Amino acid sequence: MIPLESARQIAEGFLDAEVRGHFSFPVVVVDGDVEEADDRYVFPYDGKAYVEAGDWREAMAGNSPIAVDKRTGEARFSA
Repeated sequence: MIPLESARQIAEGFLDAEVRGHFSFPVVVVDGDVEEADDRYVFPYDGKAYVEAGDWREAMAGNSPIAVDKRTGEARFSA
């Protein structure tokens, strides 16, 4: 089983590879909304200014959170 902090690092790497390059603003994991299921961790993310100050110009409506498999460490967009 992969611990939460390791799964977060995997999710951050996935954000770097698949998400952050598509936006002109910083994108962060929403720490207070991370969920743990039996087989995976789920990491929601959004624009940093939206998360920290409610700036709707950086809100990312409709984005799919990142799921990290607890056994394998595989990251993917959560369906």
